[in-house]
Amino acid sequence: MTRMPGHGCPRRSPQPGRVAVLACMAAVLGCASWRPGGAETVAQTPVMSPGVRQVSFEENQPPGAEVEPVEVEKKSWWRSLGGDAVERSIRETTGKVAQDKARAKRLYAEAEAQYEQGIKAPVGQRDNALHKAADNFILAGKYYGESDLEENSLMYAAECYYFLDEYPDAVEMYGKLVKKYPNTKYLDQVGNRRFKLARYWVDRYAENPDWTLAPNFTDEERPLFDRFGNAIKLYDMIRLDDPTGKLADDATLAAANANFKRGKYEAADRFYTDLRQNFPSSEHQFIGHYLGMFCKLKMYQGPSYDGQSLEEAGKLAERMERQFPDRVVEHREAIDAAKKEVRAKQAERLWHLATFFEGRQQYGGARFYYDQVIQEFPNSNMADAARQRMVEIADRPDHAPQKAKWLVDLIDYDEDKDMPKIAPEDSTPRTANVQAP
Repeated sequence: MTRMPGHGCPRRSPQPGRVAVLACMAAVLGCASWRPGGAETVAQTPVMSPGVRQVSFEENQPPGAEVEPVEVEKKSWWRSLGGDAVERSIRETTGKVAQDKARAKRLYAEAEAQYEQGIKAPVGQRDNALHKAADNFILAGKYYGESDLEENSLMYAAECYYFLDEYPDAVEMYGKLVKKYPNTKYLDQVGNRRFKLARYWVDRYAENPDWTLAPNFTDEERPLFDRFGNAIKLYDMIRLDDPTGKLADDATLAAANANFKRGKYEAADRFYTDLRQNFPSSEHQFIGHYLGMFCKLKMYQGPSYDGQSLEEAGKLAERMERQFPDRVVEHREAIDAAKKEVRAKQAERLWHLATFFEGRQQYGGARFYYDQVIQEFPNSNMADAARQRMVEIADRPDHAPQKAKWLVDLIDYDEDKDMPKIAPEDSTPRTANVQAP
């Protein structure tokens, strides 16, 4: 036995059984107990599992006390398979989403960043960012409807498609914006975009006309069917959605000119008439009269048809001379030629009517129209021919004799002509002759 310095009791050597016990304790505590600080450090800093409350065993628990159970939310099989995300995606696609202002603002902010990124990117690299921006703008509007945020979202979604050169989608979004917000602050900008797209489709149609019912599956810049018809529809939407806007009269004239060049004179005439009547202060009034006059002449189909378009063409020529004398001087030759054409066709129409009645031996009607030719066009060669025809049929009866009169009488027989008529006195009510007692 040896003694430690400063201690009164001698130090004994460790026995083999104690060494084994210490080794087992070391194995249970782990290697950390042999770090600097050893088991004392481990005992002072117990490890706490997340979500588990540290229990103090020094507290005196009453006998028989029960611990309140913790309720754990049970997930259904639908949620465990990600059904919430699928359901939300379906609702977003169909637009049946619950209003969520906070989510709408987050989506809008994200869409704005993607929009700026797409606009600044080169043309070949902007597609992905702008497509994502358009989708997020549309979603943001769905989550916060009937608000400035939705109005802005619809406009910027349309702008995304416009810069992606996906023009039919852009037109659709512009239409949704104006339909839901008729007085939108973007009305001028929408009109400007529509006007450019309509003119672009008309120009492309002029370069390469296509069949109206031929579908388009390859070019995202033009609609599925009828490029020309959709362009005219765009012009029409500009003037209908914003009749007092600065582009309303321009769109009306553009639609009229496009139809005129294509030979659709009746459609062109409707637009020219609308321009003259509904935009009296427009700078295009003279063009509306000038081209409208030629349109009326083109609409005339010949002496066998109605002559109203001829009369209206002549009236437009007279109106131009009164209202636009300075502009008429610039186009005097063309206007005078149009006026002569109108008069020549009117004389031709009267001559055609006269010969029609003469061919049916209705000489009274023939003389009436020959006389009109002479009175209205006295200095024309047609008037000389009408005078000669008047002399030749002077002794002819106004009406030709009726042939097969017995057959006509049989067909026109009136069954009621042989029935007795009611005498005036018989029509008096019987009670009128009854005297009161």
